[in-house]
Amino acid sequence: MILDVDYGEPDERVITIRMTKAQAEWAQSGLSDIACWVRGFNAALKEGESDRSPMGLSEIRELNIALKKALDRVEQQ
Repeated sequence: MILDVDYGEPDERVITIRMTKAQAEWAQSGLSDIACWVRGFNAALKEGESDRSPMGLSEIRELNIALKKALDRVEQQ
């Protein structure tokens, strides 16, 4: 799922999470670190060990992208 309101259904309600720019940067940086760790962990798995792969990488990636876009919009203001 793409976490961008433009990709949602027209009748879906939109939510807003309020945070400061510094808080968003902190969260975005942490999400990047987690995503890198998961990709490294997955790369180190031996064949047949995919059941040990951490779940949630796509969700982390999409949330991270959404935060980056929001931060870019703030920078452009």
